[in-house]
Amino acid sequence: MALSQIPKREAHPQSIANLALAQVTLEALLMPTGKAEVGRLRPARDERQEELDDDPLGPARGIINGLRLSVTLWSFIALGVLLMR
Repeated sequence: MALSQIPKREAHPQSIANLALAQVTLEALLMPTGKAEVGRLRPARDERQEELDDDPLGPARGIINGLRLSVTLWSFIALGVLLMR
């Protein structure tokens, strides 16, 4: 096909308008609305997190939960093997 027969590909005006609108919307969402609001937003510490920090049995509970998960997964594997026989 000759170069003169290839149709020119130009950007559609609607797609350019949609791209510009998306960019303006994204900038508006990312920009803070005021300095007073920025200072007001501080993460609060969860009360339950403080209780978990002082838990002396935390590591033991993690080991027990890991063993439970392991037994459960091995049970599903054994059940799958038995059902395929």
